[in-house]
Amino acid sequence: MAGRNVCPLQLQAVEWVQRPRRPIRFMASMRPTRKTDLAPFFEPRNVAVIGSLAEVVGLGQVAIRNMLQFGYSGGIYPVNPSYSEVLGLKVYPSIDEVAEAVDVAIVITPPATVPGIVEQCAHKGVRAAVVVTENFAEAGNDGAELQQRLVDVGRRTGIRVMGPNTVGLVNTANGFTTVPYFIAYERIRSGGVAYCSQSGFVGPAAQPLEDRAYPVSKMCDVGNKCDVNEVDLLDYLATDLETKVVAMHLEDVKDGRAFMEAARKLVAHKPLLIFKAGRSEDGARASASHTGSLAGNELIFDAALRQVGAIRVNSWQEYWDLPRLFATQPLPGGNRVAIITLTGGAGVVAVDVAIDAGLALSVFSGTTAERLGKLSSRLVRNPVDLGPILSVSEDPFSVHEEAIAMVLDDASVDCAVIAIYAGFEGMFPPILEMFGRLKRHVTKPVAVWVYGMKLSVMEEMSRQLEAQGQATYLDLETAVKALGAAAYYSGLRSALESS
Repeated sequence: MAGRNVCPLQLQAVEWVQRPRRPIRFMASMRPTRKTDLAPFFEPRNVAVIGSLAEVVGLGQVAIRNMLQFGYSGGIYPVNPSYSEVLGLKVYPSIDEVAEAVDVAIVITPPATVPGIVEQCAHKGVRAAVVVTENFAEAGNDGAELQQRLVDVGRRTGIRVMGPNTVGLVNTANGFTTVPYFIAYERIRSGGVAYCSQSGFVGPAAQPLEDRAYPVSKMCDVGNKCDVNEVDLLDYLATDLETKVVAMHLEDVKDGRAFMEAARKLVAHKPLLIFKAGRSEDGARASASHTGSLAGNELIFDAALRQVGAIRVNSWQEYWDLPRLFATQPLPGGNRVAIITLTGGAGVVAVDVAIDAGLALSVFSGTTAERLGKLSSRLVRNPVDLGPILSVSEDPFSVHEEAIAMVLDDASVDCAVIAIYAGFEGMFPPILEMFGRLKRHVTKPVAVWVYGMKLSVMEEMSRQLEAQGQATYLDLETAVKALGAAAYYSGLRSALESS
């Protein structure tokens, strides 16, 4: 166990697993104690872009275009001795020639030049550097030695370094981004989810953020984590006012003890969802070749997450979609779920997933059953299959809304899954109006499952519901699992507040 190839988290978590079981305690006033401040990365007043400014293929120029496209209003200072102007901005031959104070530098130059350039930035007073350049520790011994030189620069000068081998970050609150690759849309929906990763695959140039309407507060790829790592992000996001929930994709953990401490403090205030890649032996080897990291024992990792109250998600889809509910809906008061579908078969599927997700089927009160029974004798039990009655109703939308309101008013219902059929766009107005009215008086979390016969129509229905603040899913199982995760976290928070 003490071999050099063991993940640090594994060693620290073993201590927790072997200790006597005690309830986890948090104080509402707890805040991160590490001296970590990532504001220069996410909230810079001025940024320097050091790298190629060539038209189309110059990553430096693309990074600048993306900032302008997303509406960043701070100062942008391109640095390259071969240019005098780019995109209407003055270009400086070196960082020393920039008169204004620079908070963060985006470095996209050949690997061998990076340590020297970052050191120049530090001497200039730049507080942070995002190193996009690849071919460091992930590329073998020579790259690892070069990365160590970069680490030494940071330790000697105090400049914080994100990367190398990263696309950096996005902040939807101020339009700032360091992404140096073409982005095919002009905006990202601002919301409450911070998506963090060790991969540029989690980023606007690789994900359909506009089409899926993900509610994003921050995005960050820490790359090889030579300095800034997952612990720094947890500390920063714990007090970030725009972030309601943190979703983190990890391949390894650099400092197990610090990670558990930071995660525990964040979870006291907002949920933390973890997607751990590299679970198999082959996956762990792929992780090493990707970021130069080592993955730890999966059972130990699970135990560590349980100790700190983090929620482990099991798929790429869950990583992206489960946080939607936390960002848009209140926490449930318990784990009792109502399932309202338009087909009996979907109801059966939802029940199985709900039980697996830690939910319990609500048992309607006699009053609710009586009210539903006046609509149809087939509606008195949970799941509620509205399909047969809606198909013969003269006013199906009114009946649909009435049944949903009855179920959500029941005191035995803590949360609900509601199925919506998106057959054609003509159905959008009454459905959107219905949810608009329901939202005005419903205080329970609802996960909406949209299905239909054309993906484009389903996606558009989903986008419009999301714009109203509904947590909307194109997959029934994921919708139910999101409620299960919310119920788990709600129970954890209640236990912490009462302890």
